[in-house]
Amino acid sequence: MNEYILILVLAVLWDLALAEPPAAIHLTVWIGRMISVIEKTGLKMRSHALQYIFGMLVSLFLIALFGWLSYWLLAYLGGISFVIYIIAAFLLLKPTFCFKFNARMSLLVEKYLKGGDYRIESADKEIRYLLTTVEREKGDEFAPPMISSTIRSLSENASDFLVAPLFYFLILGVPGAVAYRVSNTLDGMLGHRGEYEYLGKFAACLDDILNYIPARLTGLMFVLSAFVSGLDGKNAWKMALRDQSKTESPNAGWPMAATAGALGVRLERAGHYALGDADKPLTAGHIGQAVRLFRVMSAIDIIGSIGILFLLSWVSLN
Repeated sequence: MNEYILILVLAVLWDLALAEPPAAIHLTVWIGRMISVIEKTGLKMRSHALQYIFGMLVSLFLIALFGWLSYWLLAYLGGISFVIYIIAAFLLLKPTFCFKFNARMSLLVEKYLKGGDYRIESADKEIRYLLTTVEREKGDEFAPPMISSTIRSLSENASDFLVAPLFYFLILGVPGAVAYRVSNTLDGMLGHRGEYEYLGKFAACLDDILNYIPARLTGLMFVLSAFVSGLDGKNAWKMALRDQSKTESPNAGWPMAATAGALGVRLERAGHYALGDADKPLTAGHIGQAVRLFRVMSAIDIIGSIGILFLLSWVSLN
């Protein structure tokens, strides 16, 4: 069990120092490329039943494939050298989660909005793609939807890209975290609505199941983080309980509603849902507050995960 502590610590240190690995060797990028290749076959199918069956088989195959390859590779390397095994393990674990990247993207949006120049050309290249996800309006009317979108994304990603991978790492080791990342990537790429909704329906349902516990843990940790950060922890808890069911996703509402309550703002996706009360008007500064809340939550999750591993190690030795 001690090696799992070392693997996690090294992966976290990599994230803090270097953020994400280059795309050429990034596990999630390779997963996405494989999904894209297979997706083309499914898109040729017109039958909903065939789409669903194909999507289900592809999802199960890729999850099993990457999970098994991770297990086999680490087992093989472990028989050769402990050092090589540890290096391979933390390099496999790191791409399954991220927190520095999420915080950085949010802060770049805050910087862009505070600049007051809402032309896409004035934004850092890293976030220009994000700006196209919000309906652009002239002047300050553009800012609130962008602020809400940024905070909602940061909050939801706290579960998908940190709490959930570490949750499955604690249960199933590195292969478990890798398998989760495959499932979540499948949902992100295939779990869309429209003509080919059934192709990704299984992936979307599976992702909802896998995130059921992690999303609620994330919401609770955001509440705890609000108390630690000096924000409104009571309101975070109140909004999490009241508004978590308003989103289409059975899971996304927990971390987003808790964040809205902690900040005392309303996070709204026009035509879909509104989380929290508009006690304060949304400003770019709320993104910075959300990032600080996210960082405290990340620290709680990582320290808690290491603590659980220490406890399990102590129990196994006694």
